[in-house]
Amino acid sequence: MDLLLRGRYVLTSAAQREAGVLTDAAVAVRGDSIVEVGDWRALRRRHPQARVVGNGKQLLMPGLVDAHSHGRALSPIQKGVLNDYLENNLLDWARMPGFDPELTAALGVVRHVRSGCTTIHHMGFDTEGAQAPDLCARAIRTYLAGGIRLAFSPGVRNVDKLVLDSHAFLGTLPPDLQEFAEPLVNIDGEAIEKQYFELFDELHRTFASADVQILISPSWAQACTERFLLRAKETADRLGKIPIHMHCVQTPIQKAFSLRKYGKTAIAWLDGLGLLDENVALGHAIWVTEGDIDLLATRRASVTSHPSCNLGMRNGLAPVYAMVRRGVNVAMGLDDKTINDDEDAVMELRMLHKLHRVPSYDLRTPALDAYDIIAMGTLNGARAVGFADRVGALAPGMKADAILVDLDRVLNDPWLSPDLPIAEAFLHRAMGEDVNTAVIGGRIVMEDRRFRTLDVKSLYREIRKAVRSIAPAQRQRAEKLQRLRPYYQAWYNTWLDDEGALSRAAPYYVLNSRA
Repeated sequence: MDLLLRGRYVLTSAAQREAGVLTDAAVAVRGDSIVEVGDWRALRRRHPQARVVGNGKQLLMPGLVDAHSHGRALSPIQKGVLNDYLENNLLDWARMPGFDPELTAALGVVRHVRSGCTTIHHMGFDTEGAQAPDLCARAIRTYLAGGIRLAFSPGVRNVDKLVLDSHAFLGTLPPDLQEFAEPLVNIDGEAIEKQYFELFDELHRTFASADVQILISPSWAQACTERFLLRAKETADRLGKIPIHMHCVQTPIQKAFSLRKYGKTAIAWLDGLGLLDENVALGHAIWVTEGDIDLLATRRASVTSHPSCNLGMRNGLAPVYAMVRRGVNVAMGLDDKTINDDEDAVMELRMLHKLHRVPSYDLRTPALDAYDIIAMGTLNGARAVGFADRVGALAPGMKADAILVDLDRVLNDPWLSPDLPIAEAFLHRAMGEDVNTAVIGGRIVMEDRRFRTLDVKSLYREIRKAVRSIAPAQRQRAEKLQRLRPYYQAWYNTWLDDEGALSRAAPYYVLNSRA
């Protein structure tokens, strides 16, 4: 069915800034793609049989892209685990209950689409074991049935899974805890690598298409062997430079580890291996140096930034302002930990905007504006997950991924100056709940806030019914991991004490002063 998407305002592309905003305009859709963009009346005359979607009072814009999430859908908080430093949470997460992939993927569709995300990147964390192929396939099929555009990456660590520099850490433990930790430290990294690439090959062969990206994910850059990383690059290059996505320098501990182990930053180490490239995206990238940012810009690499997660997990703030000004492709990620614990992508754009406004107190310093931020949630995200030139803008030839945003609350509560650009009004005042309709690949997935691809009430009932206590074996393991906590914390704190440069380094943002 041909569609005619109508908007009072149409934001065609954040890259075009003001020139990309049309008034009383429309987007003509045939099949899964856009065929025309222009004046509403003219397009209606040319497409009289097309079904009109939109009431002419809304903002029509590209669907948002979540470039970094883990497919949990239910957050750690919903599972009873409060956010904390990553290193602490890695122990705490062991007590979270699990859910079948059909439930989490379907919920992921609901929580993303309802706030305007039309593309999700599901990045696995430890995607291994005999059941991994089946679990991944079930999740992928559920996402696709729900109608969302999908980038999917199985993720794995094949060294230092318990703690960084794990063999040395083992020697700091008392005998009983050494016995528990030893099998967690002495893992078969080569076997994990072999199984991972077999899994990746199977998923890529089965699901990769123009509409589905299967990415490679060394889950942590510093928790994979160099051989694994080089194999990831070789595989990606052989398949046409498909994206490689990995966490990197999320915490100061990870920064200290690289300086201790390699004598250089993690970014410089990856570059020395030949990993940094235009198809590589680094999740978080908070604890980067000036030289790191220059390398990222020179290699045309991407960074996904997840401000709510970074606040909740006490990671720090990525130097997004400096990255953007130097040309790094910065994309938005929700990371299953948004500020209101609801996967509101519009709010996450606002978080990106508000947290990266004070690089200094030089009154001549321009702030990032609405177009900069909206690009992070559209074009930049599409590039980071392998959908560049296909999604992220409303233009002929692009996939028809678009959202209609109700403006009544934005413009009329009780009044808004007509002089304010609509992009700024959206960024400052809209919420995910204002997203009325989502079209993905020409398919209406949500209309008037009602899903057409799944039954939300039934899904919620199924999730509540599926909740179960963790098994005794999982509980026992989680309790043993908690006994490691004081040794684990002392191990890492020593690194931070040794790396005095971490505490002396001047921050990118000036927020207050001690004296």
